[in-house]
Amino acid sequence: MQHTTFLKKINFNKLIILDCLSENEYQTAKRLHENLSDKGFGSGISLIKTQSAKSFRDTLQDIKDLFNPELNIGFQPIIHIEAHGNPLSMELPDKSTISWSELADDFRIINNSMGNQLITFIGSCHGYNFIYNNHTIKKFTPVYFCIAPLNTIPAGDIETAALTFYESLFSTGDLTLSANLLDSSKFYTYNSDYMFHRAFHEAMQRNHRGKSLRDRREALITEAIKIMGEKWNDMSQKDKRDYLKHARNLLNVYLKGKESLRAEFEKFSIGYMGYVNKHVFEEIWKHMQHNKQGGIY
Repeated sequence: MQHTTFLKKINFNKLIILDCLSENEYQTAKRLHENLSDKGFGSGISLIKTQSAKSFRDTLQDIKDLFNPELNIGFQPIIHIEAHGNPLSMELPDKSTISWSELADDFRIINNSMGNQLITFIGSCHGYNFIYNNHTIKKFTPVYFCIAPLNTIPAGDIETAALTFYESLFSTGDLTLSANLLDSSKFYTYNSDYMFHRAFHEAMQRNHRGKSLRDRREALITEAIKIMGEKWNDMSQKDKRDYLKHARNLLNVYLKGKESLRAEFEKFSIGYMGYVNKHVFEEIWKHMQHNKQGGIY
């Protein structure tokens, strides 16, 4: 299953650069804004200075407010952050911090409003932890696409990478091409569609066999018995054994079946991304049928 299978056309009409660096530092955010403006892209760019965690939160709230349906402005921003960071959080000039988990929760709200089309560039040391620590298919994805440094990184490397990425993206509109221009040994790129499909496929490979399958089957039988209530208590021991045998045989087939897998796929896909790609489900199903031994792709 190839990464490109899951890419979709993205619309954007604004680049918001959140400058979270103090005045006495190398001004990567300001230089990014100036360089893109010099190349003719300035009309769609906003540079916003944030000095504290409070002002940062206020700015994100202002962004959220722009998605009010009554405004009807078709707001589709890319959000770029320039800040110091560590594995747990990003740091503001006054030394206050925003945890990566808090940032992810705020971005989930924005990304949900955008129908999972939010592109972000986290220009911060250890920015990778923003997505690594907050990726779970049990919650809506914080972003559709994210670029972030893997570890500590010089400011000049971030400046060069950001300018290269945006110049290509604004010129071609090709997200894949633009992201592939970056050094993968320094920058991590996250695509929520691809990561969901991969995570779901791997989960189904684990949960549709062995102990995991038996546990799911027995949990469903236990729930059915609870619903039967007194009817179950009134059954003879032989009838109970026959019922359990029949139920287990049926569930062994059902839980491995295509419709059962489809229902799980749609439930998690809507919860994580807000939509379902039926073509991808068919691809996962086909792959599983040709990979009965459960190898991870």
